[in-house]
Amino acid sequence: MTLFNRAAKVFDGWTDPETGVRVLRLFRRGAACAIEDVWQTLYQQCCPFLNDGREVLLRTGQSYSGLGGKEHQLLDLTTGQWRNPFPAGYKAVQVFDATNIALLLAGDARAVLWDLGADTELASVSWEDWRFSGFYFLGDGRRALVSLFRGRPYDEPVQSRMHLLTPGEQPRLIMEADGYFCNHMQGCPTDPEMFAYDRWPSPHRSVEQVTHIATVDGRVNEPVKLDENAPRPLDMWGCRDHYVWTPDGSRIVSYLNPTPMEIMPKSAEFNHFALGWWLSALDWRTGEDYAAPYPAGRWGGHMQITPDSKYIIAAGGPGFDKLFAVNIAELRQGWNEQIICSYPTTTSIGKNSDPFPYPFALPDGSGVIFSAGWYGDEHGVYLAEWPTSLK
Repeated sequence: MTLFNRAAKVFDGWTDPETGVRVLRLFRRGAACAIEDVWQTLYQQCCPFLNDGREVLLRTGQSYSGLGGKEHQLLDLTTGQWRNPFPAGYKAVQVFDATNIALLLAGDARAVLWDLGADTELASVSWEDWRFSGFYFLGDGRRALVSLFRGRPYDEPVQSRMHLLTPGEQPRLIMEADGYFCNHMQGCPTDPEMFAYDRWPSPHRSVEQVTHIATVDGRVNEPVKLDENAPRPLDMWGCRDHYVWTPDGSRIVSYLNPTPMEIMPKSAEFNHFALGWWLSALDWRTGEDYAAPYPAGRWGGHMQITPDSKYIIAAGGPGFDKLFAVNIAELRQGWNEQIICSYPTTTSIGKNSDPFPYPFALPDGSGVIFSAGWYGDEHGVYLAEWPTSLK
């Protein structure tokens, strides 16, 4: 029995009147629930699943940008039960199913690699005069990268340092980058020695690409290729960002803006939804890009990829409250989409810290878990069945 069908025995929901897809309500805020207690899915570059997808890591709290939030717990999709296996005073960043390892933050100055089975610390790194910018797994799910920085990103010269955490070993400095703000590290799913990361010139200057490919041993560290046909941003602020790998390791999926930006991101009037975003599925080895502009209303922030690497899962912006799938191979001919379901109205003002749907495909491919309904009583976490037409 699929994970979705097992969840359907526990949670109530509805059938979408237009697509016929079943949608389950895993959690809803309700009229009496404080906003600090609203559960939602993790940031898109995090790994949320344990126990073959049976459990999903969710977060709560009023901070919606990055990895903010007061608490993290695991929800069992097959029983509806919650549990918190993390040590008191620690915040869970993400988990890795195959190794049963969690990435935890202890206070404001220590990152910890934690064995959930043995309930013990495997490795850690501390900092005092640095600031934290990211903590992510390599592809093996055993080791992790921690990025720290000094300075004000984009406004002045920044120093960045990247450390490798390995079970049973002292942290190792593997990268120093002065004049750059480095974040959003992601291990390649098919090569545990390779990862991608964003390398932002600081102070800000115009570049065509900030996403870089690197190896742990430092042998490779270079911008991801763009061939002559790949669209370019007009400014650094429009560079490909908030990317995810396809599970087969062949492409890096992100979005970019090749149109003029009259208002910069740090301005009070800046609105993400008003920009001319394109969806990009870039072959990092050759620079070949399957890219197309988002139609009106379709850009809703971040995306994820199905386990078979065939589809991008995304959700719309204000006024287009729908979850949809884009076929990656067909993207080279232009925009394509199939609506999966509609969801409760989500209100946004377009800020980078707004709540986003953050969809994730279940590991068995039977459904998509996502957040929706901000900021009303229906704000919460939902699970849509994967359409039979896309199987």
